[in-house]
Amino acid sequence: MRKEEMLYLNKIMKKRIIFPLNYLSVSFLLLMSWSSVAYGAVDRDATPEEIAKVDNALKEAGCSSFDDVDFYYSLNLFKADDVMCNDGKKYDVYLDKNFKIVSKREDLD
Repeated sequence: MRKEEMLYLNKIMKKRIIFPLNYLSVSFLLLMSWSSVAYGAVDRDATPEEIAKVDNALKEAGCSSFDDVDFYYSLNLFKADDVMCNDGKKYDVYLDKNFKIVSKREDLD
């Protein structure tokens, strides 16, 4: 093969290799940015109004205090951490969007 042919083939091969790699790298970056958005919305802190409603629901259930309230998008539930109830035990309590208790599990930590 002549040198010109070799240079031409080399140029074509680079285009065939680099062009798809550019698409793959752009696709990867887009995928990572979309996944970070999705995982960034896993939960959020409850608003003061929501915390007040959670507090009322917990008091009606005989629980006096809690540490933190988060809303989990994936579950569509509120979670109150370290809820202290009248039996002297701590619980993790899950409430639906209507602030009804759907789960009360003893916090073993």
